Amino acid sequence: MVSFIIVAKDKKKREAYIKDYALKQNIDFFDISIIDKSASIKTTQSIGIETVKLIQQKLYFKPLKSPNKIIIIEDAQLLTPEAQNALLKILEEPPANTFIFLGTETRESLLPTILSRCQIIELQEEQIVLSDKTREELSNFIENLPDFSIGERLKHAEQLAKDKEKAIEWIENLILLLHEQLLNYYMQSQKQNHTILNSQLSTLNSFQSLHTLLKTTNVNPRFAIENTLLNL
Repeated sequence: MVSFIIVAKDKKKREAYIKDYALKQNIDFFDISIIDKSASIKTTQSIGIETVKLIQQKLYFKPLKSPNKIIIIEDAQLLTPEAQNALLKILEEPPANTFIFLGTETRESLLPTILSRCQIIELQEEQIVLSDKTREELSNFIENLPDFSIGERLKHAEQLAKDKEKAIEWIENLILLLHEQLLNYYMQSQKQNHTILNSQLSTLNSFQSLHTLLKTTNVNPRFAIENTLLNL
């Protein structure tokens, strides 16, 4: 059969897509198995090799009420590299009566070998619209960042790390604004200053890497944010 990767930040949107697919394929609820981070024995912050063993057990069960069955691996961005490598053969050669879905917030968290073995479906996200106040605050942060002292950078990291989810949202907004600024500079400037472009691109890449790190690992948020700010 076929293996799919469904990419969307909104987990409910991913679930809705798979549910609709199941209806079109006449697959009964009893023939849908959902495996997520709660199936991991060691930690709920990642999905390890023991979960792949659980998938292997379910893989060869016959469907109960339908011609085919579906196995869903949710929170696939939390799969450890070892777990992803163990999934390769399963994804490449699923049983004839099995569809496999990997639901993930971002494709960047998955190994290229995983991506190459699946059909990738990226669901359209609602565009984030920054308020004038948020835009102004973030613009001031970006403008003043090069002049921040070590103490100021550490203070910003401390404040952001108090709430991981809010920190991730703040970083997402910052990435959006940085991307807009970089694109505007590139489009509007007839003579681009490569030093400025490289600096802006480096800052953008740093915050994108920080975002991925906070979303896909159990790294200490304060340590990760401090490391990013101190290296900019």
